[in-house]
This record gives sequence, C-alpha cells and structure tokens, in this order.
Amino acid sequence: FGMYPFADVKRLAAEWKYPVTTIFDVGASEGESTLDALNNFPEARVLGFEPHPSTFATLMAKVGGNPRFQGFNVALGTDIGEVEMIEYDSFKANSLTPNNPHSKRFNTRGRSIRVQETTLDTFCSEHSIDNIDLLKTDVEGFDLVVLQGSSLMLQKRAVKFVLVEFYDLLPREGVFGGALMPFEDLLGPFGFRFVATYNGYISTGGEMFSTSNALFCLPPRR
Repeated sequence: FGMYPFADVKRLAAEWKYPVTTIFDVGASEGESTLDALNNFPEARVLGFEPHPSTFATLMAKVGGNPRFQGFNVALGTDIGEVEMIEYDSFKANSLTPNNPHSKRFNTRGRSIRVQETTLDTFCSEHSIDNIDLLKTDVEGFDLVVLQGSSLMLQKRAVKFVLVEFYDLLPREGVFGGALMPFEDLLGPFGFRFVATYNGYISTGGEMFSTSNALFCLPPRR
C-alpha cells in the first residue's frame, strides 16, 4: 500500500467485494487522471468535472469519444450558480480561490473569469446517481469544499473511496485549503478510514513545497 492509489483501491475493493462502476474525477483538467481511471477500472464509467472552458474543451477532445466517459463543464463546491475562478498561465494552477497553496507559495497572479458551480449532492440528485465508488478531487485547495457539498451522499454511505490532494498536514495562515487533517475531521464521522498518502512533487528551492494525495476508504459495517 502507499505506492499507487488506484492499485490500493482495487485491492481493497476486491477484499470487500465493492464493485467499482462509477468514478467522479473532480478537477479532471486535460484528462490525464480520467484516462488513468478508465484504464484501471474497465467496468467503470467516469464522470469528469472541469469548470475552465478551454481546459474542458481539451478534456473533451482527448476523452470525449470514450463511451464510458461523460464530461461536465462545471465546478463542484457548496454554491449553485455562477462563481469566480482564477486562471493562471499554467492551467494546472487554476483554482476557485485566489489564495490557494500553489499561488501563495509561488506568488503568482491570475485573472478572474466566471464559471458555473453546483454541489455534488445536487448533481447526483439531478442525474439520479445513487453511488460513487471512487471520488477523486484535484482542485487546487478547494477539495474540502467539494466534500462539504457532498454531505448527503457521504451520510448515506454512497461514496466508498475518496482520493484528495493536499499540501500540508495542518492549515496555514493566509492559505485557503490544502491541509490533510481537515479531511480526516470531515470524513471520519461518516466512517471513513485513512489508507495512505502518495507524494507527487516536491520543490526544495526556497520554502519547501510538496504536492501529495491521500486515500480514504469506507470499510463495510461489521
């Protein structure tokens, strides 16, 4: 465990006899993680959420032809309607908050655009989705907000695995999101258990900066 998150999901899902048929890729970007999910879970459909218009167009050009994929040009959070998004020169840093961990660490300045947002609970209700086997989020500091908009699905035990991005263990002053412990605080009461972390990037120049992911699982009731 702790080497590759999709491998760990497959191992635990097999142990608990959880079928992996529905995956949410929140912050799908240009489709790298979407393609990875489609390749690793051949029985699953993947729903990709990407609010930035040109990035979404690239996502659809790369993955839109796959019959197991559906793309949605919308952000997931706690609001419904039009919201502000900050776009940067690098599309990978685009975020719904101007003081996300990446922009604060590297002192980058972005431009404001307007995008559509809804909640995961609302989306699932409107699209008659009863379960999410794997919920993956990579939204530059906004991941906890995605989960806050998912409380009904979490309460119903309708989500089995959650894979989130984080930068620090604890919240940092002046930085929005990106801390690991608040995920445990939110998911723990719903019965989730921490599995492992997966480091993706470390910058050692100046103040050390790292990007990682964390996997949480919902074990079956005994």
